[in-house]
Amino acid sequence: MMGYSPKSFEAVRANRQPLLTALAALNITELVIHYEGGGDSGDVSELEIFPVELGQGDIENLLKTQQMSYHCLAGEYQDGEYRYFLQEQSISIDAALRDFALTWVDAHHGGWENNDGGSGKVTIHVTEGSFRLEHTEYYTECSNYEYDL
Repeated sequence: MMGYSPKSFEAVRANRQPLLTALAALNITELVIHYEGGGDSGDVSELEIFPVELGQGDIENLLKTQQMSYHCLAGEYQDGEYRYFLQEQSISIDAALRDFALTWVDAHHGGWENNDGGSGKVTIHVTEGSFRLEHTEYYTECSNYEYDL
């Protein structure tokens, strides 16, 4: 995992401005990406797009059909270890947003979807040029007791 994390941060930084540009071109002022998972699987569950007046069906369709240049995290096994690198690809804005959110959360909370899992959201304020990740980890708390007589 250690080799993956630095490249994850590099991917997030590389994709920040291209995402802002693509969203601004669609007149989106804010976008919220919700994710959740547990039991060894997790994914994006919802995209909220603002302003709402844009017509959600139309804008969601544009996000799925419009392509953008995106730096995907890729890896290959060489000399007994995985080596990670960024690979530029043309993908839909929707796919880029989903990958961006999961790459960012994984960079900070690798394995977040395992066991009890977690959830959170990535908020992109396009007009301000800011990104925010809010993450919640779930766990089962327990108490142990021992008694001797």
